[in-house]
Amino acid sequence: MGRGMVGDDMTESVPEARNMERNDLGRVIVDTPVDIDAIDWVAHGDHPGVRHKVLWQSGTTVLGLMQIDAGAQNPEHTHHGAHHHILMIEGSCRMLGRDLPAGSYVYVPPGVPHAAVNDSAESCTFFYTYRPVEVDPMADEPPIVA
Repeated sequence: MGRGMVGDDMTESVPEARNMERNDLGRVIVDTPVDIDAIDWVAHGDHPGVRHKVLWQSGTTVLGLMQIDAGAQNPEHTHHGAHHHILMIEGSCRMLGRDLPAGSYVYVPPGVPHAAVNDSAESCTFFYTYRPVEVDPMADEPPIVA
């Protein structure tokens, strides 16, 4: 049985992370900690000590976990057309000028530069959502999408 999925094909394997063909929309997924631990961590770009695992994806909308080693960082970047919601699960890191211990929540709207810097002695892990929105490049302000 694959990954705690419930549906027509219980043995379907999970596609590689960030596969734009992946579509979990409408699929029931129930993952235990054992199921989540079994999902491979994937290097996040060219950033040493930064990795992620995708828990759910539909096209470019992604929900997953990111882990940053002690002393590593996901450098500053800007998503001009995507919302981020972040919930710190383990450890702590610095985002948007604030030190965030486990249990902290962050919302990053489109267009806001942000980084995740782990200056602590232990790795940190957070749950994130990446939700693109259509952005008119000629608009003065990004759209507000609830």
